[in-house]
Amino acid sequence: MTTFLRAGPGATRLVLAMVVFGSHFSALAIGAPAVASFFALSGYWIAGLWEQQGGDGVKRYAGFVASRWLRIAPLLFIAICGQIIVNACLGLTSPAGSGLRWWVAQGLIAGSASEGLALPQQWSLDVEMQFYLLAPLLAVVAGKLSRVAAWLLVGVLMAAGAWMFQTGTAVSAASVLPHLGFFMAGMLWRVHAPMPGDGVLKWAPLGVAGMLVAVPSVRPLLSSLHVTEASAPEVRCQQALLMMGMGAAFLPLVLRSVRVKSSKLDRWIGDLAYPVYLFHWWFRSIVYHLRPDDASGLHKLVDTGLALLGTLVVSAVMLWLVDRPVQRWRRRLGGSADAAPGLVHV
Repeated sequence: MTTFLRAGPGATRLVLAMVVFGSHFSALAIGAPAVASFFALSGYWIAGLWEQQGGDGVKRYAGFVASRWLRIAPLLFIAICGQIIVNACLGLTSPAGSGLRWWVAQGLIAGSASEGLALPQQWSLDVEMQFYLLAPLLAVVAGKLSRVAAWLLVGVLMAAGAWMFQTGTAVSAASVLPHLGFFMAGMLWRVHAPMPGDGVLKWAPLGVAGMLVAVPSVRPLLSSLHVTEASAPEVRCQQALLMMGMGAAFLPLVLRSVRVKSSKLDRWIGDLAYPVYLFHWWFRSIVYHLRPDDASGLHKLVDTGLALLGTLVVSAVMLWLVDRPVQRWRRRLGGSADAAPGLVHV
């Protein structure tokens, strides 16, 4: 755990992206807590980026939103188009056939999940773009409240999210409401850190591990084979609450990473996290389509390893050929430099 505490923000982001990769290539349903951590990291950095945004009034807001859109859109659109091609080659259906309205929704990013997604993990980018639209208002709230009142607000938002999951909201709901507590926690870590009880809360992951050991009935909720779309609503609700609890438990550890000085290597590793988050689904689609139902454990291990290698290679190439040039242009256009990375793509 002490090693994790010293991990830089880039390494932390890549670890979280790899957790999502692992959840999509196994029966472990552990991707949602990682995404919750991404939202918290994003909240921290977005608060700083809004402070640094030049201009005033509408010009400041428009410049901020445009910069955020340009930060996530180029690689996302490449990933979407590539996934459509992969689906066509594999004979899989694609929501792109829905027509112009679908493409417009993908271009807006916010609200794209309502029209169907080519990349399942894109729901989080939909939520992220919604956070960008709300960020100035949320930043004002975070700055105006006292430290105690601000963290109490996070507690209320977390409780509201838990209530929504308890009443049937999916853990991957493309709405800011169930995830707002995590984003606000990140914002407050910037202006009102540390959170109350931080010294004790940093050991919460051990409590989660202890619970999983001591309460065997909880462990099946970590399996995507045990909890499916066909599962009873109460079982899906229990899984969603467990995912939220795990995300909250790791929050103090994840947010600590932003205070670690980031080296050039750490920043490059962090930049790699976003394309890994996007492009691994190409390989996941291919592997799961071609893998025989009776594949051995060794077979699954080998093709998952090859998928990981392919994901890393494609991600590095996209980072070098597309993302870095586009982001240099974006920074010149905006006349300012970015702060350190946020979710998986800030």
